[in-house]
Amino acid sequence: MRLLHAHGFRVFVCSGGGRDFMRVFAEETWGIPKENVIGSAAAYTYADGRLVRSRELLGSLDLGRGKPEHIFAHTGRLPVLAGGNADVDIEMLQSAHFALLVNHDDEQREFSYTNGAETSLAKAAELGWTVVSMKNDWTTVF
Repeated sequence: MRLLHAHGFRVFVCSGGGRDFMRVFAEETWGIPKENVIGSAAAYTYADGRLVRSRELLGSLDLGRGKPEHIFAHTGRLPVLAGGNADVDIEMLQSAHFALLVNHDDEQREFSYTNGAETSLAKAAELGWTVVSMKNDWTTVF
């Protein structure tokens, strides 16, 4: 992320998880500003001088085809570079000029969870995406 910032890129986190949780997590963990977090979100209304969280979802879930939809709605463009790690990221990766897929295949240093990524790994081979193996390509796993 530092390399991208150094070359003038704006970096966003696009998560299928709750946007409000990810805003706190991304800022504290990666230094990504809250306004650069895209994710599934509850709708809010403004009433009596305060924001009130609704039980309704704001738009669709930020999964599958919802990812490029949310990215475009938030930024006004599709990604130059996108990184993902599961089947729910396929459409986002297809929408980017450069796609990077992380393969969580290191059961020694991290819980190996390649289930749910079989289709994305096949799509990566088909479309020539860059695949990064945690087992073979990362020297340190936190």
